[in-house]
Amino acid sequence: MADNVDLSALHDSILDAIRGQFPDLQTVEDYDAARTDLSVPAVLLELLDMEGSPDDDPGTEQLPVVTKWAARVVFSFAQENVKREIRQLAGALGVLVHQNRWGHRVSPAQVTVIGPDAFDPAFDKFEVWAVEWDQKIDLGANVWEGEGVTPQTVSVGYAPDIGPGNEQNYSDNLAGDL
Repeated sequence: MADNVDLSALHDSILDAIRGQFPDLQTVEDYDAARTDLSVPAVLLELLDMEGSPDDDPGTEQLPVVTKWAARVVFSFAQENVKREIRQLAGALGVLVHQNRWGHRVSPAQVTVIGPDAFDPAFDKFEVWAVEWDQKIDLGANVWEGEGVTPQTVSVGYAPDIGPGNEQNYSDNLAGDL
C-alpha cells in the first residue's frame, strides 16, 4: 500500500482535510486537545491501534497493518438541536472519510462505525459521536526502493551455455524466443 508511511504526516493530512471540509469547526485536533476547555463544535482525531495483517504482505519486508482510526465529533449539550446537528456532522464526516487516502499511498479508508461515543469520562459534559474507520498501510522501508541500477535489458540464456564467456548465446528478444 505505502512506502515508509510517516504516521505523523498522515495525521496532519487527515486533520487538514477535516479543517478544509468543515471550516466552521472551533477545534480540529488530535491527542493534545484539552478536554476541559474544549471549544466546540470539535473533531478530535485518534489512531486507536494497528493490527498486523500478514495476509496483505507486499513482499517488500514492510510490516502490513490495518490501522483503526476514530474521529470524535463533539458538541455542547447546550447547543440548539444538538441531537440532529451532531448526527448531521458525523454523517458528513463519514462521507469525507469514505475511500479517502489523504494524499498518501495507503489503502482507501473503510468506514466501520458512525455512532454515539460515551466511553470517555472527560466528555461527560458533551454530546459525542465517533466516526471510525480502518485503513491498511505498510510500515517501514521498502527493500525494493532506493539506490541501485534499474536494468534496461533482460537477457535470457539456457544452461549449460550461461555465465561469463557465453554472452553471445543470450537472447534480448524474448518475444521471438517464446
